[in-house]
Amino acid sequence: MRKNLICCFLLLCSFFNGRAQEQIAVQKDSLQQDSVQEKRIKFAIYPALGYSPETKVNIGTIAFFVFNTKSKNPTFHRPSSITPYIVFTTNKQVLIKSDFDLFFGNGMNLNMEARVFDFPDNYYGIGSETDPDVVEQYTDRYVAMSGTLLKPVTPQWFGGIRFDFQYNNITDLLDSGLLETDVPVGIEGGRNMGLGPAFRNDTRNSTLWPTHGRFINARAAFYGKAFGGEYNYGSFLFDYRQYFEFLGPKSVLAIQFRMNLTSGDAPFYKLPKMGGGGRLRGIEHRNLYRDRQLMYFQVEARQELFWRFGGVIFAGVGEVFDSFSEFGTDKIRAVYGLGGRFRALKDEKLNFRMDLGFTDNGQHAFYLSVREAF
Repeated sequence: MRKNLICCFLLLCSFFNGRAQEQIAVQKDSLQQDSVQEKRIKFAIYPALGYSPETKVNIGTIAFFVFNTKSKNPTFHRPSSITPYIVFTTNKQVLIKSDFDLFFGNGMNLNMEARVFDFPDNYYGIGSETDPDVVEQYTDRYVAMSGTLLKPVTPQWFGGIRFDFQYNNITDLLDSGLLETDVPVGIEGGRNMGLGPAFRNDTRNSTLWPTHGRFINARAAFYGKAFGGEYNYGSFLFDYRQYFEFLGPKSVLAIQFRMNLTSGDAPFYKLPKMGGGGRLRGIEHRNLYRDRQLMYFQVEARQELFWRFGGVIFAGVGEVFDSFSEFGTDKIRAVYGLGGRFRALKDEKLNFRMDLGFTDNGQHAFYLSVREAF
């Protein structure tokens, strides 16, 4: 089995003495009291150093911004957050990414991810029976911006639009390699432009570290030339999450069921994937299992420990398949693992997370990320 466990990771963030830069700016006054807005901004920045067999030495920086805005309509109030980071590797790879979860004074929510990648990627084929030892590496340079813009209908129900814009430049294919043999849709890269409806039900008590409540996200996107894209297909997502307090106020049980369905000629790099840091952790590479349809279920127990540290244990099952007629329990993959947490900001539960996962067929993977997996 090809090794992909990150064998060395070091955060140069002075965990034990909290030397991260934290800045707080409080309160903006205006001349009229009914238009006063109080803002509290929390900021921290951490350098990081890591290593993996695929990328060699990684040097990067990550920042955290969490801020609150009081408005005339506090019913819809939730904290906003931005987490940008940049990573360079000794393999001359670059990854720039930022997550935005912004809540405005009128309750509207912009949840968006912006990415610029210049990164070698792996292609294993399509389906649930791909082999981690049979792989082709190619170069995928792409820029992407995707997310949802939602307006509150009630304090818990939101409706709006889903947007997804991405451009891929795929190069360095092997002669007679897997990609040239399979010739999947999207082998030449190009533009993907999609729009569609989005709905959300959110009763969580926190967007950063929920201890109780429910989160339901349902959205669809339709891609095609009408939006300036080069591929015609549709994508549907249903994501259900539930959070429970158990064994005391510092213990949380989180569950998630996710279903990703596609129709039409979706490029291979836009097909649903089962692995990754926010999906079933433990699968050797995020691209190992992907197909037109995806379903998985996972559960995680989270525990605050001491100071800013915490820990989790997790497990999950899932499957990718071309159509529902091919779905079968004999192809289901199972994962399990554990992880550590470090609160990046003193007064906000926005965490660094480090997870180690394993699969039922002998794979393993290590993840470093920000925010909880779900």
